[in-house]
Amino acid sequence: MWYLEAPTLFLLLITSGIMILFSGLTRLVFKKDLAPKVLILANVAVIGIISYELLLISLGYILITFIMIKHLTHRKRCRKFLFVLYCLICTIPFFYGRMHEFVPQLPVLIVFIGIAYHMLKAVDALYFVYYTEMDIPFFTYANYILFFPTFTAGPIFRYRDWLRVYTNPKKLTFDDFIGYIKRFIKGMFKKMVVLWFVTAVFTHILDMELTWYLSLLLILLSYITVYLDLSGYSDIAIATGSAMGFTVPENFRKPLSSASFTVFWRNWHITLSDWVREHIFVVLNGKRLGRIASALVGFCTMFVMEMWHGFTFPYIIGGIYNGLCLGLENLFGLTKVDKRKMNKAVYVLRCILVNFAFAVNTLLFTVNTEQFFRILKSFFA
Repeated sequence: MWYLEAPTLFLLLITSGIMILFSGLTRLVFKKDLAPKVLILANVAVIGIISYELLLISLGYILITFIMIKHLTHRKRCRKFLFVLYCLICTIPFFYGRMHEFVPQLPVLIVFIGIAYHMLKAVDALYFVYYTEMDIPFFTYANYILFFPTFTAGPIFRYRDWLRVYTNPKKLTFDDFIGYIKRFIKGMFKKMVVLWFVTAVFTHILDMELTWYLSLLLILLSYITVYLDLSGYSDIAIATGSAMGFTVPENFRKPLSSASFTVFWRNWHITLSDWVREHIFVVLNGKRLGRIASALVGFCTMFVMEMWHGFTFPYIIGGIYNGLCLGLENLFGLTKVDKRKMNKAVYVLRCILVNFAFAVNTLLFTVNTEQFFRILKSFFA
């Protein structure tokens, strides 16, 4: 990952430190935090030093999507049509990049790190102006897309949340600063030490003659690998971004304590799950659909979420698998779990089953297709 390269990591830390000092000095001298005024310079500097091509492409994407956002803001005629059209246009670079998985002969027109996340932000901004008809200032939007601690992988800001922290950055206290340092170290330890060890064990077992219990261990290690990777980066992003006063949303909330898939997706990669739920599931399910319709919407939501990661056969399988899990849960009314009214043993068992079912899905991110089916086959050999 780009942020784990020593020069880039050093650049990230130096820039964050400068922003923290600037924020503190302006609060002291002018009684007001002026960090938002210069944030665009920090974002452009960090991304431009990493890759000027990436910066130019990002700025081009920002300009094009911002023009659409401004046009939609106070548009009365054909508003719904334009809203849908502009959302689709925002996805074009993403889908073009994904097409290379099917047609590698296509010319590489862009190199866009984080395009999937930028697409989600742009679409969310369109949702914001569509439902609120409020103006989005250009520099607020540019910083929203370019914010360097969350540039490549999130956590994903919703525009309304970004607007709140951007216009009123939080004052950094000494206790907060120490907490963010600990959070940063924790994230780096997950990524650089624990993940390295787990990956080494995982790779070693994968090369062995598999039995059902070794495959079970691989599924467990796969779950841990994905968790360490995602939550480790989230810790780093939350620490650096929040230390500058722009409080970054949490991305994980004790997923092991989830006794249903609905609850699980509210605790795992929270910002992505919330985006998918609010922009797809809630929009459709808000029409008071019946159980069958809700199950179909749940299935489609999870299928779209899985395909967001890649247009390949394993992800198609994963989309069907996750879609069935959530769809059947909606169909049989098992989405809500009241821990206080449930037998403790039943609650624990449901948590184990939900997390194990998801752990099987994580194999799609840690092994190739042949290895995936080899692991599953060992349970029936």
